[in-house]
Amino acid sequence: MAHGDGLKVVGKRVSRLNGPDIVTGRVAYADDIQLPGMLYGRMLRSPHAHARIRRMDLSKARALSGVVDVVCAQDVPELSIFPSEEVCYEGQKVAAVAAVDPDIAEDALELIEVDYETLPPVIDPAAAIHPDAPEAQVGVPTEEVTDSEGRRLRNVASYQVIEEGDVERGFAESDAIFEAEYRAPYFHQTYLEPTSATARVEPNGRITVWKSGQGTFTIREDLASALKVAEGRVRVIMTETGGSFGAKNRLILEAQTALLAMRTGRPVKVTMNREEEFLDGRPAPGCWVRLKTGARKDGMLMAVEGRIVWDGGIEGRGGASNRLLGPYKIPNVMLEGFAARTNKPTPGAYRAPGGPQTAVARESNIDMVARELGIDPVEIRLMNGLGAGDYAPSGAPLQHDWLRDTIRKAAETVRWGRRRLKRNQGMGIAVGDWQNASGQTNAFVTMAADGSVSVVTGQVDITGLHTVMAQIVAEELGVPVEKVTVTLGDTDTVPYTSLSAGSKAAYSAGTAARKAALEARERLLRLAAERLEVAPEDLAIADGRVEVVGSPEHTVGVDELAGMAIDSEEGPISGRGVLNRIPTYPTYSVEVATVEVDTGTGQVRLIDLVAAQDVGRALNPMLVEGQMQGGAVQSISFGLMEGYRYDDEGRVLNPNLLDYAIPTALDVPNIKTVLVEDPCELGPYGAKGVGEPPIIPGAAAVANAIYDAVGARVTEMPMTPERVVAALRD
Repeated sequence: MAHGDGLKVVGKRVSRLNGPDIVTGRVAYADDIQLPGMLYGRMLRSPHAHARIRRMDLSKARALSGVVDVVCAQDVPELSIFPSEEVCYEGQKVAAVAAVDPDIAEDALELIEVDYETLPPVIDPAAAIHPDAPEAQVGVPTEEVTDSEGRRLRNVASYQVIEEGDVERGFAESDAIFEAEYRAPYFHQTYLEPTSATARVEPNGRITVWKSGQGTFTIREDLASALKVAEGRVRVIMTETGGSFGAKNRLILEAQTALLAMRTGRPVKVTMNREEEFLDGRPAPGCWVRLKTGARKDGMLMAVEGRIVWDGGIEGRGGASNRLLGPYKIPNVMLEGFAARTNKPTPGAYRAPGGPQTAVARESNIDMVARELGIDPVEIRLMNGLGAGDYAPSGAPLQHDWLRDTIRKAAETVRWGRRRLKRNQGMGIAVGDWQNASGQTNAFVTMAADGSVSVVTGQVDITGLHTVMAQIVAEELGVPVEKVTVTLGDTDTVPYTSLSAGSKAAYSAGTAARKAALEARERLLRLAAERLEVAPEDLAIADGRVEVVGSPEHTVGVDELAGMAIDSEEGPISGRGVLNRIPTYPTYSVEVATVEVDTGTGQVRLIDLVAAQDVGRALNPMLVEGQMQGGAVQSISFGLMEGYRYDDEGRVLNPNLLDYAIPTALDVPNIKTVLVEDPCELGPYGAKGVGEPPIIPGAAAVANAIYDAVGARVTEMPMTPERVVAALRD
């Protein structure tokens, strides 16, 4: 898209700079690390969702030829990285083995004897908080919350209430009210690259860890805390990441890997297999929701009342209850949010954490209210959506109509209301919102004598970020993007950097890159001004040269200036951008799904999907479109096929890619992306973060499209054929 602002590189469709290395296998991933004398680690995992450990015998495993170390909680009582008395989910790490060969390590696991006394597991989050439910973890403190009869609820790790206005009055003034219960299961990020880590103790006693993930310094913090050592004793080197989507933000097996290296004095690598990923990864949480929505006959939303119980796994991780409100103006609100402990692994982040689950309930209710009132689903969202002059949930005033513009663009693209559909075909719209994050980040720019540029940053590249940073630096320094190289520093070489998460990487690191490049640019202009005998403000940089404005024959090459700088008093051309937090903005995604439903089998065929997103400005439209398409696919996958299945004993029934369904190329329709560009004030060149929003509305859009097609409201994810048939019967 032409912006008319003279940008040469930013805003252009530049391919990922490391793309060829990725597709040809030259990139080193975590499992590619090979060190001399390396041992291989494996984890013994609990076969039970909840049990007491009565006895453990490691002697036979330790005696096996080729085994170098076996460790459990009794060997390291000062650490909390293995359970000593109680296991609380299937797959929990109970002991670790290090051996000279991975097969020997696997054989050693079978020789470890553990005597368990099984305990009743807690599986369903709504049932988990019932006063008569068993404890998910014996004796762990919980929140003091009571039911309507005054009985204390069980397994409540956290509790939140949001109350505004007068809900009873709001419903009394409503002409249409819809109430329903919704359920969503755990669902996994299913990244291609399984979790892997390699650890080595250096001669000076420091620990070096290689792994993949989204935050080098976050892993260092967590690792130092888990091992009870100073952060300065730990060095973390992040490898290329073959997918994470939030799951690898925190420790998974790094502490156990490092412990084995510390105990043996040899490098140790541990790589999880796919079943372990499902049993002991960091999937997205499930939830149970009851939501009631009311509106006046003119379509104005008047009240929302509800309760959400997050399936928080054994640590009781919860989500934000206000996501049930979304980007709408609703004067009367009463929401209760619970995080329930269950006998499942602790969930982690998954691209807009909590967004897709809550959007299904919120957007379904709004659609049903609109239908009862005879109001178009697009119009009710335009009428109630936040716009210029309103305040975002963060409290920041909105200066733009970003949401309404995105709704309109999506509706125009899909020809909403003008497209003729066949029998049992339907169209559904849904909206998602996210608050762009920011955090500590950095970029350091140096220029070689030939004008080539090096950028070093602590910000992990998971979405083509380094390509965008290269574009920004190339733009400011007037060099081709091919002359810019971006390198990821580690915890020893760059300042503290926060996670590449929360749609903040390009927003924050892009700002740091521009700041560093502008500092280098200023130096270039000062040198050129001396050489050309003009004032720096009379100069412009473009196409590898600095020229006098209005007199293009008076020019000097950037490479020549870079060479001059090497021997100058100030030294080589360089720039530095180190930032903490910068103000952020809400960003919006709108998706419209068109489906066809087979009323006999319940099979849902997705005909097409339009994904529109408010991006501020697309620094690289090709990468932005990739993010939007990827997030949209994950959202419809959550809606139609994904989800953990548990039996009554808390065992996972589908911990593999044969039984855990994710879409193939045949399941994904043509996804049309619509980039809505209305720059924000503080992002680099007006850009916003784009990674999270596209996963939010897709499943909700499909649910609304199914209802539009056949009049069946499916309220439990995934919307399998069986559930569609059941909804048709109801």
